[in-house]
Amino acid sequence: MGRHSEALRRLGRPVTRGREEILRILEESPLPLSSRDLRERFPDPKPDAATVYRNLALLSSLGLVRTVALHERSRRYEAAEGENHRHRVVCRSCGRIEAFPARKCDLSRVEEDIRRRFGFTVTDHSLEFFGDCPECRRKGNKG
Repeated sequence: MGRHSEALRRLGRPVTRGREEILRILEESPLPLSSRDLRERFPDPKPDAATVYRNLALLSSLGLVRTVALHERSRRYEAAEGENHRHRVVCRSCGRIEAFPARKCDLSRVEEDIRRRFGFTVTDHSLEFFGDCPECRRKGNKG
């Protein structure tokens, strides 16, 4: 956990058990987690939901946690400083999420187009695919 403490100190923020636990849990999870998922994975004593949410907001603003929108009502979060970024596929019917490592992820043409058209310098990306999982297709759900 020294790495997480160091990142928080470097950014001038106090190191708390809650912040370290959030970073550890997100780093260990292959899938992005909701604030409720995070709280459930906390060792006892568990913090209240408001504390988890406040810490997620702070860690997001510091760039240590990234918000992931998967066309759901609730936000999900993932560690921003992962070794390998992952892409995801989401079932439109049941919400099942599968993450997979991006073997060859060269979006340099898309990033250059974004820079030319909108003036943005792209520093990161999140890529999600949506479809129907095998189970939902078998059941006949068409989401």
